[in-house]
Amino acid sequence: MNKPLEKEALDLGAACLLTGACMLWGINAVTIKVSNLGIDPIFAAGLRSVIAALCLMVWMKQKKMSIFPGKILDGIIVGVLFGSEFALLYSSLLYTTVSSAWILLYITPFFHAVGAHFFLKGDRFSLNKGIGLLLAFGGIVVLLSKHLGLPSPKEFLGDALALGAAILWAVTTIYVKRRLVGKVSHHHTLLYQTIFSIPILFFLSGIFQEETIRHINGLILLSVAYQGIIVAFISYLLWFFLVHSYPVSRLSAFTFLTPVFATFAGVILLHEPLPFRVILALILVSLGIYIVNRK
Repeated sequence: MNKPLEKEALDLGAACLLTGACMLWGINAVTIKVSNLGIDPIFAAGLRSVIAALCLMVWMKQKKMSIFPGKILDGIIVGVLFGSEFALLYSSLLYTTVSSAWILLYITPFFHAVGAHFFLKGDRFSLNKGIGLLLAFGGIVVLLSKHLGLPSPKEFLGDALALGAAILWAVTTIYVKRRLVGKVSHHHTLLYQTIFSIPILFFLSGIFQEETIRHINGLILLSVAYQGIIVAFISYLLWFFLVHSYPVSRLSAFTFLTPVFATFAGVILLHEPLPFRVILALILVSLGIYIVNRK
């Protein structure tokens, strides 16, 4: 497979796809809250990977695409990184607040930008990127500031786990960009990530002695289906299409929108209040994304 020509900047189509993906990820925060009522989180993440992998394999078979065209070892590494990322993130919620975990997870665009500068050709850090990332991250801090405080030793462990998840997200994306782009399609990148993360997630679920499935109803099943089909299959396929085509540092800046959309989803779906800081956060995040992607 010939390596595709990477575009230097995001076009309108890419920006719309990214915004849509972030909106789906924001809604996903609500569906995780729902599924956690009956299914323990790491086990649910494993189920999500199972659903996404099955959907993708069926779709690829219908398109007569090869399931494993090569680069299997790199695919296993991507799957292990992805599974470990979500295990760290979900585990962090056992020790720290959701707000702290969100803020630390969304430090990841900085790790993406630094990693791209040193390991990806042509994706260099710049003053515009630095200012834009700081503005967008400032928006996330404003969004979640009400819930912040000095961490206890237990919360500090959870914060460290969430920070580890942010680092692994960036490492996974940089690794995909270096080792899989131009060698396999974005379909295979997603398949490797999901299928090889399954044993990792179920193993870690056992290590943490989760009760796995405690209670099931229609709403919980619907939330798991959303996580598996809409998020892990459709939105991640869009994400890897973009990763294969555009600079990582410019893509990652858009992920700051996810916590903002998650808050709006809580307002609409869970009837949570809409404070002014949400509007201010959206302004700062949007301005930051604009500066990062300004030519």
